Amino acid sequence: METYILDDSDDMWQHFAKLIGNVSWPAGKYLANEMLGGQVSDWERVIVLMDGQNLAGFCAVVREDIVKGTGFSPFIGFVFVSEEYRGQHLSQQLVKLAENQIRQIGFHKAYIVTKHVGLYEKVGYEQIDTSVDQLGRKMRILVKKL
Repeated sequence: METYILDDSDDMWQHFAKLIGNVSWPAGKYLANEMLGGQVSDWERVIVLMDGQNLAGFCAVVREDIVKGTGFSPFIGFVFVSEEYRGQHLSQQLVKLAENQIRQIGFHKAYIVTKHVGLYEKVGYEQIDTSVDQLGRKMRILVKKL
Protein backbone atom coordinates (compact mmCIF):
# COMPACT_ATOMS: atom_id res chain seq x y z
CA MET A 1 0.00 0.00 0.00
CA GLU A 2 1.45 3.35 -1.06
CA THR A 3 0.61 6.56 0.85
CA TYR A 4 0.42 9.99 -0.79
CA ILE A 5 0.07 13.19 1.21
CA LEU A 6 -0.83 15.89 -1.26
CA ASP A 7 -1.13 19.64 -1.37
CA ASP A 8 -2.37 21.67 -4.31
CA SER A 9 1.16 22.12 -5.70
CA ASP A 10 1.77 18.37 -6.06
CA ASP A 11 2.37 17.05 -9.59
CA MET A 12 -0.12 14.22 -8.99
CA TRP A 13 -2.89 16.52 -7.68
CA GLN A 14 -5.10 16.40 -10.79
CA HIS A 15 -4.53 12.67 -11.31
CA PHE A 16 -5.69 11.88 -7.78
CA ALA A 17 -8.58 14.35 -8.02
CA LYS A 18 -9.88 12.40 -11.02
CA LEU A 19 -9.55 9.07 -9.18
CA ILE A 20 -11.35 10.50 -6.14
CA GLY A 21 -14.08 11.93 -8.37
CA ASN A 22 -14.82 8.47 -9.77
CA VAL A 23 -15.66 6.73 -6.48
CA SER A 24 -19.21 5.60 -5.69
CA TRP A 25 -19.63 8.08 -2.78
CA PRO A 26 -21.03 11.51 -3.80
CA ALA A 27 -18.70 13.32 -1.37
CA GLY A 28 -15.78 12.02 -3.46
CA LYS A 29 -17.06 14.01 -6.42
CA TYR A 30 -17.43 17.05 -4.16
CA LEU A 31 -13.83 16.76 -2.92
CA ALA A 32 -12.55 16.24 -6.47
CA ASN A 33 -14.35 19.41 -7.60
CA GLU A 34 -12.84 21.31 -4.66
CA MET A 35 -9.39 20.03 -5.63
CA LEU A 36 -9.75 20.84 -9.34
CA GLY A 37 -11.37 24.20 -8.58
CA GLY A 38 -8.48 25.40 -6.42
CA GLN A 39 -10.52 25.33 -3.22
CA VAL A 40 -7.95 23.32 -1.21
CA SER A 41 -5.05 25.50 -0.15
CA ASP A 42 -2.48 26.50 2.48
CA TRP A 43 -2.11 23.74 5.06
CA GLU A 44 -5.04 21.65 3.84
CA ARG A 45 -4.06 18.20 2.56
CA VAL A 46 -5.52 15.22 0.73
CA ILE A 47 -4.24 11.82 1.84
CA VAL A 48 -4.52 8.90 -0.57
CA LEU A 49 -3.86 5.18 -0.13
CA MET A 50 -3.08 3.31 -3.36
CA ASP A 51 -2.78 -0.43 -3.89
CA GLY A 52 -0.87 -0.54 -7.17
CA GLN A 53 -3.17 1.27 -9.61
CA ASN A 54 -6.21 0.89 -7.36
CA LEU A 55 -7.50 3.65 -5.11
CA ALA A 56 -7.86 1.98 -1.70
CA GLY A 57 -8.98 5.06 0.23
CA PHE A 58 -8.58 8.75 0.94
CA CYS A 59 -9.34 11.51 3.40
CA ALA A 60 -8.62 15.22 3.72
CA VAL A 61 -7.41 17.67 6.34
CA VAL A 62 -9.61 20.75 5.88
CA ARG A 63 -10.41 24.02 7.63
CA GLU A 64 -14.14 23.40 7.55
CA ASP A 65 -16.28 20.34 6.82
CA ILE A 66 -19.93 19.88 5.79
CA VAL A 67 -21.13 21.59 9.00
CA LYS A 68 -20.29 25.27 8.61
CA GLY A 69 -19.61 27.94 11.21
CA THR A 70 -18.75 25.66 14.12
CA GLY A 71 -15.73 27.65 15.28
CA PHE A 72 -13.75 24.40 15.26
CA SER A 73 -10.78 23.59 13.02
CA PRO A 74 -9.06 21.62 11.53
CA PHE A 75 -11.28 18.74 10.44
CA ILE A 76 -10.47 15.29 9.16
CA GLY A 77 -13.08 14.86 6.46
CA PHE A 78 -13.99 12.89 3.38
CA VAL A 79 -12.83 9.60 4.94
CA PHE A 80 -13.51 6.93 2.31
CA VAL A 81 -12.35 3.35 1.81
CA SER A 82 -13.14 1.59 -1.46
CA GLU A 83 -15.58 -1.28 -1.08
CA GLU A 84 -13.04 -4.03 -1.84
CA TYR A 85 -10.68 -2.72 0.89
CA ARG A 86 -13.18 -2.41 3.72
CA GLY A 87 -12.61 -4.44 6.87
CA GLN A 88 -8.84 -3.87 6.77
CA HIS A 89 -8.81 -0.90 9.20
CA LEU A 90 -7.80 1.52 6.44
CA SER A 91 -10.11 4.24 7.77
CA GLN A 92 -8.18 4.13 11.04
CA GLN A 93 -4.91 4.30 9.11
CA LEU A 94 -6.16 7.32 7.15
CA VAL A 95 -7.26 9.08 10.35
CA LYS A 96 -3.84 8.48 11.95
CA LEU A 97 -2.07 9.86 8.87
CA ALA A 98 -4.33 12.94 8.98
CA GLU A 99 -3.68 13.40 12.70
CA ASN A 100 0.07 13.36 12.02
CA GLN A 101 -0.38 16.07 9.40
CA ILE A 102 -2.45 18.16 11.81
CA ARG A 103 0.28 17.85 14.47
CA GLN A 104 2.96 18.87 11.95
CA ILE A 105 0.94 21.95 11.02
CA GLY A 106 0.91 22.93 14.71
CA PHE A 107 -2.62 22.10 15.87
CA HIS A 108 -3.28 20.16 19.06
CA LYS A 109 -6.84 18.97 18.35
CA ALA A 110 -8.56 17.29 15.42
CA TYR A 111 -12.29 17.40 14.68
CA ILE A 112 -14.52 15.03 12.74
CA VAL A 113 -18.12 15.52 11.57
CA THR A 114 -20.00 12.24 11.21
CA LYS A 115 -23.29 10.39 11.52
CA HIS A 116 -21.44 7.20 12.45
CA VAL A 117 -21.46 6.08 16.08
CA GLY A 118 -18.53 4.06 17.37
CA LEU A 119 -16.18 4.22 14.38
CA TYR A 120 -14.05 7.17 15.48
CA GLU A 121 -14.49 6.57 19.19
CA LYS A 122 -12.32 3.47 18.68
CA VAL A 123 -9.38 5.77 17.97
CA GLY A 124 -9.98 8.25 20.80
CA TYR A 125 -12.58 10.73 19.51
CA GLU A 126 -15.33 12.08 21.78
CA GLN A 127 -18.55 13.83 20.83
CA ILE A 128 -18.63 17.50 21.82
CA ASP A 129 -21.61 18.81 19.86
CA THR A 130 -24.30 18.15 17.28
CA SER A 131 -25.24 20.32 14.34
CA VAL A 132 -27.10 20.23 11.05
CA ASP A 133 -25.01 19.92 7.89
CA GLN A 134 -25.49 21.67 4.55
CA LEU A 135 -27.87 18.90 3.45
CA GLY A 136 -30.09 19.25 6.53
CA ARG A 137 -28.84 16.09 8.26
CA LYS A 138 -28.15 15.93 11.99
CA MET A 139 -24.43 15.32 12.49
CA ARG A 140 -22.16 14.62 15.43
CA ILE A 141 -19.05 16.75 15.99
CA LEU A 142 -16.17 14.82 17.54
CA VAL A 143 -12.81 15.95 18.91
CA LYS A 144 -9.53 14.34 19.86
CA LYS A 145 -6.62 15.95 21.66
CA LEU A 146 -3.43 15.17 19.79
